[in-house]
Amino acid sequence: MVISIIIVNYNVKYFLEQCLCSVRKATSTIESEVFVVDNNSSDESILYLKHRFPYVHFIYNEENLGFAKANNQVLQQCKGDYILYLNPDTIIPEDCFEKCIEFFEKTSDCGAIGIKMIDGSGTFLPESKRGFPSPIASFFKLTGLSELFPRSPIFNQYSLGYLSPFQNHRVDVLAGAFLMAKSSIIQSINGFDEAFFMYGEDIDISYRIQKSGYNNYYLADSTILHFKGESTKKGSLNYVKMFYSAMSIFVHKHYSGNKARIFSLFIHTAIVLRAVLSLLKSFVVKVGMPLLDALIIFFSLWFVKNEWTIFVRNGIDFPLDNFPLAFFSFTIIFLVTGAVSGMYDKPDKPLKTFFASISGIVLVIAAYSLFPERLRFSRSVVVLGGIFAAVAITIFRWSLLKINWIEPSDEEYKFQQTAIVGTIEEYERVYAIFSHAGIEERIIGRISVNNYNEYSIGDIKELKVLLNKLNIKELIFCEGTLTNYLIIQLVQTLPRTINYRFIGNNSDSIVGSDSKATSGETLASEGFYRINESYNKRMKRVVDIFFSLYLLFTFPIQALFVKRITTLIKNSIWVLSNNFTWIGYTAKEINLPMLKKSVITCYGLPVNTVHPLNNEALHHLNLQYAKNYDFWADIKILFKNYKHLSGQ
Repeated sequence: MVISIIIVNYNVKYFLEQCLCSVRKATSTIESEVFVVDNNSSDESILYLKHRFPYVHFIYNEENLGFAKANNQVLQQCKGDYILYLNPDTIIPEDCFEKCIEFFEKTSDCGAIGIKMIDGSGTFLPESKRGFPSPIASFFKLTGLSELFPRSPIFNQYSLGYLSPFQNHRVDVLAGAFLMAKSSIIQSINGFDEAFFMYGEDIDISYRIQKSGYNNYYLADSTILHFKGESTKKGSLNYVKMFYSAMSIFVHKHYSGNKARIFSLFIHTAIVLRAVLSLLKSFVVKVGMPLLDALIIFFSLWFVKNEWTIFVRNGIDFPLDNFPLAFFSFTIIFLVTGAVSGMYDKPDKPLKTFFASISGIVLVIAAYSLFPERLRFSRSVVVLGGIFAAVAITIFRWSLLKINWIEPSDEEYKFQQTAIVGTIEEYERVYAIFSHAGIEERIIGRISVNNYNEYSIGDIKELKVLLNKLNIKELIFCEGTLTNYLIIQLVQTLPRTINYRFIGNNSDSIVGSDSKATSGETLASEGFYRINESYNKRMKRVVDIFFSLYLLFTFPIQALFVKRITTLIKNSIWVLSNNFTWIGYTAKEINLPMLKKSVITCYGLPVNTVHPLNNEALHHLNLQYAKNYDFWADIKILFKNYKHLSGQ
């Protein structure tokens, strides 16, 4: 046996499907074995994948054991000369394993190999190669200085940004997303340290491989796609805490004395700084944006008034005594009008913010004559102050967007034009998935990959021209006639502004991670269902909470109308504690956004009731519920089917 591949899965079955498709092709000429350890996924990953990949050894855990422990579960079963730890959200080119093995054979001191990784938009991932997390390197990473100076050998020691990603290098730390090592070495150091749950375990094992007398290498000769699964957002406070916890384990294990104390001091300082930034970001984005806009408007008016006094009125102030009240009144009108005009609907669109601000100026001027005499002083100051405020607010939005404090919206993505790169058969398969999701109208045509241009809008050789001329914003790459190797090469050369999706040969899912609409799920299952949008998820939970509280507070009255009052109270408590939802699907749905167990179905009957409709009709009902979700419809269903809330 040449290679044993271990993949730990947690709720990313569609990514895993694409990963296994690519692994199957990459190992077609290599004797191999594949283990998938599922850490108690709730998306029925094994049920979905087991019959599709019968050669894979699936192991299911009844609890989430963490990354390190799950990998170690199958270590003693591995028979390969090499062991590859692989993330499920990766796509491997056909020549990847052959090049890795060739490098091992040519490099006698090589103990483990990492690979060049790009994300779903084709951007190089700096974690492909890293240095050991010294106190100063960790401090620069957690404070964000490494991101500000990515190529600095001082500030970006952690990601080795000063080393070319296009050349092979000897490095300290390899990423756990793709870590290939000699089996004898992994066995001798007993795999991962199970003290690490998430993050840090790859640093620790890289360190111990070097301690065993071998070197770790970054290999740029091959490139893989790594979608960076959606478990924890990088840069979030939760991520920083988890990273710090992992680093603390690493420090106490491998460092001692003053070095350990200095390390802890640096990390704690970085944690405080990142926490302050995180809280400030939350305040600005969720609460403080209108307040900050109001301050910008108020002081813009005040600034223009003072400059007007100096340069136009020769230092003679306006006779008005009540400037604060006047500016406060103008600010409120300006802000409310701008908000109604969409200033906060799309904060990621600075130009829209500017035009919404201009509408505020128009209304202020229109209402100016209606103001009492004591609040009127100069239309010119109001207009210029408003324009100054509009520009300042627009720059403020643009700045927040540049530092990623404002997330780009997905509105354009939902309605963008999509082209499918593949054969006619592959095109039809993707079209069926789009049709199932109800978004087939977005597809504008097929781009040929085999010189058979009939029923196509062009050939792959014309891809860049087609993207530009036809305003294509999304490409679906079909692996089959088109190899994973070529797809990965293309993604690195095409514009970063395009959304790229990928579907493996004979698979039923389309994946990609650059869109806010799909959040790391397949296009067919999670994309474009209203029930999957953040607002509707929140409102569904709000309905659950308020209706549960209503039933609990009025249970003596409910006892007059409901026979099984005890069951009703129990159901209310279960829903309130977020273990259940009041309304769900009529049956288990693998290919729709996941919902919690429900008390009643969207049909209105209690769960497990025999429905008068057939399975196809019930699936269509579930599909419509997910696609067209409206919390008002939930409220209507609850009151209309009141008697069923206790399971009657």
